[in-house]
Amino acid sequence: MASSFAHQLGTNYCPTDDELSQIHALLVEPSLRLRRLDDEIADLQKAIDKLTEERGTLGAFVDAHKALLSPIRRLPLDLIQGIFVACLPTHRNCVMSATEVPVLLGRICSSWRAISLVTPRLWARLHIVGLHHRGAPDPSVDAKVAQRIEVLRTWLSRSGGLPLSISIHGFTQDLLRTLLPFAPRWQHIRFLSRLTSMGPFSRIAEADVPMLETIAFTHDLPREKDWDLERFTFLRGPRIWGFTASTEDFATVNLPLRWHQLTTLQIEGFPGGEAMTSQKALQMLSRCPHLRVCKLVFNDSNDTPHSPVELKFLHSLHLALWIMDAAVTFLLDRLLLPELRNFTLRTLDAYHARADEHDPPPLFHYLELWNKLESLEIETNSFSMTSWPQAIRSLPSTMRQLVIHDTEAGPPIEIALTILASPPEIPAQCPALEELRIFRSRSLLEPALQQFIAARMRGPSPPTLRRVKVAFNREMEADILPDLQAFIDAGLRVSLTYDPHFQIQASPWEGLEPAED
Repeated sequence: MASSFAHQLGTNYCPTDDELSQIHALLVEPSLRLRRLDDEIADLQKAIDKLTEERGTLGAFVDAHKALLSPIRRLPLDLIQGIFVACLPTHRNCVMSATEVPVLLGRICSSWRAISLVTPRLWARLHIVGLHHRGAPDPSVDAKVAQRIEVLRTWLSRSGGLPLSISIHGFTQDLLRTLLPFAPRWQHIRFLSRLTSMGPFSRIAEADVPMLETIAFTHDLPREKDWDLERFTFLRGPRIWGFTASTEDFATVNLPLRWHQLTTLQIEGFPGGEAMTSQKALQMLSRCPHLRVCKLVFNDSNDTPHSPVELKFLHSLHLALWIMDAAVTFLLDRLLLPELRNFTLRTLDAYHARADEHDPPPLFHYLELWNKLESLEIETNSFSMTSWPQAIRSLPSTMRQLVIHDTEAGPPIEIALTILASPPEIPAQCPALEELRIFRSRSLLEPALQQFIAARMRGPSPPTLRRVKVAFNREMEADILPDLQAFIDAGLRVSLTYDPHFQIQASPWEGLEPAED
């Protein structure tokens, strides 16, 4: 619309009295037109609102009927149950929480709740957290304990006759009394916190646990003098094949287990006292001819003679020592492991110390013997400057995964990378290597890592290397990811993290099994 005041619009211009009259006259017709447009818009809005209401009603009618056509309504009951079971955690037991399966499934609709309640497999695995009084007795705690016990009893009653997998954090007498009637269906039992007494377990007989396959005490057990080993006959369950225990001051070999049928054994010891030694370890292993997986934490060795122990089926051996000394060679010298595929050797003290800084055990001799080895996890301080390259060159061609914990007391890790990054004209060391992991490295330089990756990726066609993960215990000195982008685009997974202030963090999920990487 034309206006003689167009050049004054949007400015701070102050009109005169004559101009005020002109502006009022100019706005008469536009104001009338504006009111007519508002009326038309209001009429149209009423029509739109009416159509919107009608569409909403019609849409609800259509959607409600379309819901009847949903394919999931036509799925057979057994298929829906299978989907529900597939929602369960795979690395741990279910938690009694409304945010997790199976409770969560029962809150979707009445139909799903009915299905979940008649699916025993959803209720056959459970993680329980016991409640304790802290200080003076508290009626509110008693009420919570009673409620949790009732939920526990209801949960397990829904599992039908299936074998039960139960993990317990915070063991109490109330829990034991509730669990005892279900002992004939125990299959896997894990105690994830310290037990103050083993007395309650004397009530469980061997015949009470016909389905029990694995039992784990993941925190240190009471001392042997506090309980009579012969009374715990439930450890002789006819189907037990896996046993885990943390021991401080008792002879593990005296446990009334069916040692000959164990396929998985994990024993942790503590420094000082009557801790697990290599001699005791050999005594145990000689009684377990069918072991497949073995994890041992032991302390010191001695010169007591012991005949060789052959473990024909052992494929995974994980050893941890408090101090790297002759204990490891005393043990390994007497073990015949023709099928070993996974080997781990770690130290547990804060500084990864070893008894003699100048003469670590000659571990490369064993690597030469294990010609089927596929995975190795070691620390650099387990080797001297001479034995470190010998060990890397001794790795068999079957090696697929190498995990190295870099320590200040050990030889440079670049020595290993140089050997593994063979020139094209030389046959590659560990030609099947797929994964390299390095932890807590302070001295490794980024260019050396880049050269290793480039050599492996440009080596055999196609390259075998699939993943490289390095955790530096320092700040970044060079960004090599742009130079590795071509390899990353080709499928190589590279993870480089830097933490100059490395420290152990406590997890709020402590006590539960971690998910597999």
